[in-house]
Amino acid sequence: MHPMPIPRIVVAVGFVGLLGTGIPSPPAAFGQTRDGAGQPFGQPARDTSALDPTTGLAALSGRVLTGDTGAVVKRAMVRLADQDTRNRRTVQTDDNGRYRFADLPAGRYTVTVSKAGFITLAYGQKHPRQPALPIQVDAGRQLRNVNIALPRGSVITGHVVDEDGEPMARALVQVLRYVYRQGLRQIEPAGTDQTDDRGQYRVFDLEPGEYFVSVTQPRRRGGFGGGGPGGRGARAGRGGRGGGGLFGAPDVVEDPEPLGLAPTYYPGVTMLRDAIPLTLGLSQEMREVNFAAQLVPMARVGGMVFGPDGSPARGTQVLLTSAEVMGRTPGSTLAGRVDRVGYFEVTNVPPGRYLVQAREGRGRRDGAQVFASQEITVNGQDISDLTMMLRHGAVIRGTLTFDATQMPDPSDLERLRVTTSPLNPTPFEQRGGADAGVEVDGSFVLSDIGGGPRLIRMNRLPDGLQLKAVYVEGRDVIDTPRDFAAGQTLSGVTLVLTDQITELAGMVHDHRGDAVTEFTVIAFPTDERLWQPQSRYIMASRPDQNAQYRMRGLPPGDYLLSVVEVVQQGEWFDPRFLDDLRRRAAHVTLRDGEHKSVNLGLEAPQ
Repeated sequence: MHPMPIPRIVVAVGFVGLLGTGIPSPPAAFGQTRDGAGQPFGQPARDTSALDPTTGLAALSGRVLTGDTGAVVKRAMVRLADQDTRNRRTVQTDDNGRYRFADLPAGRYTVTVSKAGFITLAYGQKHPRQPALPIQVDAGRQLRNVNIALPRGSVITGHVVDEDGEPMARALVQVLRYVYRQGLRQIEPAGTDQTDDRGQYRVFDLEPGEYFVSVTQPRRRGGFGGGGPGGRGARAGRGGRGGGGLFGAPDVVEDPEPLGLAPTYYPGVTMLRDAIPLTLGLSQEMREVNFAAQLVPMARVGGMVFGPDGSPARGTQVLLTSAEVMGRTPGSTLAGRVDRVGYFEVTNVPPGRYLVQAREGRGRRDGAQVFASQEITVNGQDISDLTMMLRHGAVIRGTLTFDATQMPDPSDLERLRVTTSPLNPTPFEQRGGADAGVEVDGSFVLSDIGGGPRLIRMNRLPDGLQLKAVYVEGRDVIDTPRDFAAGQTLSGVTLVLTDQITELAGMVHDHRGDAVTEFTVIAFPTDERLWQPQSRYIMASRPDQNAQYRMRGLPPGDYLLSVVEVVQQGEWFDPRFLDDLRRRAAHVTLRDGEHKSVNLGLEAPQ
């Protein structure tokens, strides 16, 4: 795998206490221009006139223009998100590119704009995948000129041919990029197209960055088995699917050496680790990205799936997920379904390592779900003798307690949900995992927990409460992933909620003492053992338009603070990235419920 590029780091030195310096207008951010008055386009005006002193509601407005010519962008979608409540609102720009949100409560908001043909961009971003710049909206105030200039999207175009050099028509081409999901670096599609009769494709609306290009034939789902291991339909030509003959009777022609077009990456390789990345600039069109798809031996994977009672698990979905490609990419997940006698079969499986998963229970009256999984290696030979027994997931029984100065409102407790967070989500879990409510006495029972390392967590916590500890057998395991075996019951678990929430805030100044906003502040623990995906000890914040950054809810402990110019969303969970940051970071210690002001200074450029 190609090494991940580390962005340029802006060194920070911290000191406690807020400075009383003035706040100049920051430099224009990525994709922003200046309006006719010379004001940085995207810097909100500080209007202190009250909108409604009675209700205290505020308003936020601005314009959307193109980043290259400054032309008006009509009917762009503008989304407003409250960072504290997660409430969202959406409006469209009018014929003059203007938008407005009224009746806003005080809070910190982000504004994101999107339209086909342009890069989706949030206010204050220097790069589309860095965190958005929060906007502080005060009660009863109007915030004007929250303006955003949208750059036009970049393009990758080229031709795809088959193994004989003939154009591949109607092939699926995807442009892929690495992103961070739940703290893990994964590959995901950023754009898609289908080749025409000349084998040509064109993928647009791309952000600047590093990409891989892949091609695959559109795949039909593997169907029911043909009545058991010996009843499969025969292959319909090279690389084709088994077909039912007249009234479903199997064909009589069998290809002794089935070949198929595997997912292929530019410049014509079948493994992502061998692919060549393409670096795309802002609003760039990259032409002649041409390559040939590769033929590989294809196999069928099949076997029997039984329910917990030993009966055939009819109708159960079976997924084969590539263990070599983390993310949602073409060909990385193949599907089949169990027939009436318990047999499943997935066709056209390229060589590689796979996780085979079966899951049944969605929509059942009792709501229970059962699972099975195992790993296999496919090398071009059919596998027809897999046997999988579905079992109930693990169960957690426990109680919720409070370490708080005052008990929360009972209505807040009704919303609380106990759940587990997998460190390596499977395709089934990406669709949503199990959770459980809390009873009036604080007890809960969480069922249907899948296997693999997981963290015990809580969702829908009201503002002012956070999870402090998870005790299992007297030991706090809140930051220790646990493996849950099928059918296991874990009792006596205690979840502790607290209202003693830390807050870290401050400003960032350059070497002249001027406040700046075009950076991201990252806090991470001095203890390297906590540098892991989904760590509660790692947090990032962008300063708002008043140059104030804020981090709320870090657990008590010793931290390092650093400031970076450009960083991808979630990249701060990567240990390699943190190791590079810590060399010249500021140190701060937080105690339970402590609110601390820490200003950060930037070194003069060398």
